[in-house]
Amino acid sequence: MLYHVVQQHGRQWHKFLPLMTWTLREVPNATTGVSPYMLVYGRVPRSPLAVLKESWTNERDVSLQLGKQVGDYLRDLKDKLESVADL
Repeated sequence: MLYHVVQQHGRQWHKFLPLMTWTLREVPNATTGVSPYMLVYGRVPRSPLAVLKESWTNERDVSLQLGKQVGDYLRDLKDKLESVADL
């Protein structure tokens, strides 16, 4: 996967590395049936939709943690996830 990201994005590959590792950690393992994230932390990871829901319902002020507005963060994340999914 990393090879394809480097081929497609050149010197910007490092910006996609957190998304690639997050994706690999979230997918359940065929043998155990549990994702690596669940094995380590004992809970389901927060998805982009969970971040959006928390923002809309004012459960948590996520814009402080993200460093930008939630809408901008989710647009950037969507673009990056689409790019990684194509690979």
